Amino acid sequence: MPYRVGESNAVDVLQVQAGDALKHLHESEYSQTSATTASVAGALCISLQRAGEIVGELARAGLADSHGPAIQLTGAGREEARHLLRAHRLYETYLANETGVATEDWHRRADLVEHTLSRQEVDALSNRLGRPQYDPHGDPIPTRDGSLPPRRGRPLLEMPEGSSAEVVHLEDEPASVYRQAADAGILAGARMRILRRGADFLRVAVEDRQCQLPLAVAAAIQVEPCEAPPAVKPLSSLSRGEFGRIASLSATLIGGERRRMLDLGLVPGTRIERDFDSMFGSPTAYRVRGAVIALRREQAERIFLEA
Repeated sequence: MPYRVGESNAVDVLQVQAGDALKHLHESEYSQTSATTASVAGALCISLQRAGEIVGELARAGLADSHGPAIQLTGAGREEARHLLRAHRLYETYLANETGVATEDWHRRADLVEHTLSRQEVDALSNRLGRPQYDPHGDPIPTRDGSLPPRRGRPLLEMPEGSSAEVVHLEDEPASVYRQAADAGILAGARMRILRRGADFLRVAVEDRQCQLPLAVAAAIQVEPCEAPPAVKPLSSLSRGEFGRIASLSATLIGGERRRMLDLGLVPGTRIERDFDSMFGSPTAYRVRGAVIALRREQAERIFLEA
């Protein structure tokens, strides 16, 4: 099946806007908030006039109804919205698991491809990926019959100082907020300790470092309480001849790169020794399970040892 990892096929702008409006109406319904023409305009960054035209088009197609200023999906509209969400979130999962596409590009590419995948293609993609329930950001993926798993987690900002939490959802819009969180190593699956909340920041400890998140970034993160993560140090901190035991892999190691690390035997509890460095300092050779493997410094910095 030729999944569209490169530039997507051209998609009609009006088709994209109508689909995005359906997704907005669905999100409003799912979060139990009211959708209006103004909220459609804001979500799609279009004029009120154009938003009104789109709402009218959806109504004529039997996909939406207006009740005063409130706009609601019909059964057919809900089905179409969930198909688009299913296509989008499965495609993001595909990009994360099976390609080298940068994390910040997943959403943009999926936004285009979701409009070109048939229901049969989406079903095939789901089967190929093992029928995941959640995408890489932690968003629930609608099932083939249209049901939707529950959204998980609570706002990070509700967690008290001194508590520990695991990231279960990270908003992928706006892109600038997502990028700041990802750059700090905060992706779905990352564990952290909440250190301090200031007037305009939240200080957390993630993996082997501390970082200070603007409140706008922290507000985009949903978490679940967890046990305090153990103290760790990066594999790159070993000197030649020293050894340690692997505690975890960074949440930023994803897809094929993560699978390669696991295939090399880099799993929790494994003993690993720094063997020798290359002439230029990177890559470095490590001895693990009787074999010698080479890792670049940026890879070794995302493999953590028991401290």
